[in-house]
Formats: sequence, C-alpha cells, structure tokens
Amino acid sequence: MTESRLPSIASLHKQWAKLEDEHDELAIAIDAGADRPADLAPMRERQAKLLLEIAALVAQIQDTPARTTEDFLALLDVALEHEVDLASDLAFYGAVDFPIITRLLDVLARIAPTFEFNSLKRWSATAERLRRLTDEGTDREPSGG
Repeated sequence: MTESRLPSIASLHKQWAKLEDEHDELAIAIDAGADRPADLAPMRERQAKLLLEIAALVAQIQDTPARTTEDFLALLDVALEHEVDLASDLAFYGAVDFPIITRLLDVLARIAPTFEFNSLKRWSATAERLRRLTDEGTDREPSGG
C-alpha cells in the first residue's frame, strides 16, 4: 500500500491557522488606521486575497480524509470557526454558558495536550480586546463573561 501524497488535515490546519491569524492582524490594523484610507488599500487587498485562500483551504480540509486524532481535532477547530461560530460565542459569553462543550474541550485538551484550538485562541483575544475598548472610559466594572 502506498502512502497518500495529500497533506494531512493537521498540516492543512497549521496553514489555515497562519492565514486566519494574518487576517485577524490585518483586520486590527485596518480598524486602527480608519482615519488613513489611502494607506489601507494594500491591506484591504491582501485581506481579500486571504479570504479567498482561507475559503480554498477550508474546502480542501473538508474534503481530506481524517486519519489521526489531530486530524479530527483540526476538523473541529475549523468547524468551530466556519460552520457554527461557537468560538466567538464561547469567547464573548464565557465557558460557563457552554458546560457540555467546555467539558468536551477539556477532555480533548487532555487527550492531545499539544494541539492548539486556533479559533478559540483568536476569538478569546478578540473578546478581550473588545472588553478593554468597551471598559475604557466607563465607570462600571468590567463584565466577567
């Protein structure tokens, strides 16, 4: 039996995570530079290209056979980001509102401790940035979510 020359889902996931992180960084830079529209054109063009690359990679991940635990975890991470938007909900509302999925993610983290759920990491960072922005200039206590 010959080995498949197709990349694994886990390796495609690493590429996907890099592209998603770059897209997130560009979005932050574009938001920060909203007062300089002329400087933003190249960033917006790169952002549009990234979205196309991400979509193509997600399609490839969807069609690639899963063989290992890491492949299945990678599929879950991509699905959390692209199919159900659960990563953003977990980040904004907190794990306490999702006890079953939190339990599942805890177990998966013990099964594969080196695997990083990029969607959860990125959305958690986004939620924290939004909390800081929202809480700046207000007299109220930051929300615990």
